[in-house]
Amino acid sequence: MNRRRFPAALGCAALTGPIAAVAQQPTGIPRIGVLMGANPSIEAAKLEAFRGALEKLGYIDGQTILIELRYAMGQPDRFTSLAGELVTLAPAVIASVGRQETAALQAATRTIPIVFMQVNDPVEQGFVVSLARPGGNTTGFTQMSAELDPKRLQLLHDIAPSLSRAVFLINPTLTPGLPERFAHAEAAAKSLGIALRRIDAAAPADLTAAFMAIEASSSEALLVQNDPMLTGTEFSRILDFAVAHRLPMILEGKYSLAVGGLFSYGFDSLENARLAAGYVAKILKGAKPADLPVQQPTKFRLVINLKTAQAVGLTILPTLLDLADEVIE
Repeated sequence: MNRRRFPAALGCAALTGPIAAVAQQPTGIPRIGVLMGANPSIEAAKLEAFRGALEKLGYIDGQTILIELRYAMGQPDRFTSLAGELVTLAPAVIASVGRQETAALQAATRTIPIVFMQVNDPVEQGFVVSLARPGGNTTGFTQMSAELDPKRLQLLHDIAPSLSRAVFLINPTLTPGLPERFAHAEAAAKSLGIALRRIDAAAPADLTAAFMAIEASSSEALLVQNDPMLTGTEFSRILDFAVAHRLPMILEGKYSLAVGGLFSYGFDSLENARLAAGYVAKILKGAKPADLPVQQPTKFRLVINLKTAQAVGLTILPTLLDLADEVIE
């Protein structure tokens, strides 16, 4: 077992936004666009991993490349304008995080290379022709969210064996494949004796009604979809609600655990960011996105926050702790 224990982090420092105006920038240095869905504080770790991997490959921001950052701040309606801004700068390549960022960029350009960090089923989304040979100007790395829902539900059941009702909190605008994903998760939950209910929240204003619906459903646990709003800009509200109602909550990625999430099971988003930097470097050296295969994650991590477990009245069995890759105390 290779498990590390960490003190609970209180937050992450915000990074600066886009570098100054084009007229003030050195000429002859390739620009790298980066489009992220949440805010600088939430995206900081992912950006640091991306930048750090580029630096190891000899691409240093402000010296050998210029990174142009844009953040949607958890507001999906900003993606179109932000993508347009980046395309206007004529970067050598643009890195995007998820589906909405990638869709906005593809709508803005079919020539500038795009490398996504975490898109679920990019073939179904229409971003690439196939995983092996993407075609077009887009390639990247997947996150395999839906495929892991049965495992997440099993973990919820293991942590709270008496669990009989749970809610899947979803942003219905995030991906067209949500009805099918929920149907599969619902079937997996039923096999565990859990009645799973879907509750939607497309914007911050929807969360109040969503919380009321969760209360009315007498649900005993929460699954929360990976989303720039739900697990990003509005996560503190969801966390406060879950703790106040003593609801175990499982997430797809570990980054929200540092600010109080209970546990997560999924791909390593920081590793995906590092790998995306590798593709950006290859493109800068002349590779074509059409020839760079989309890669799927092969390692998945279980992270548990013991402080939050105590806050919601759960005792985590030693057998489950032994399975964890990281335990936040």
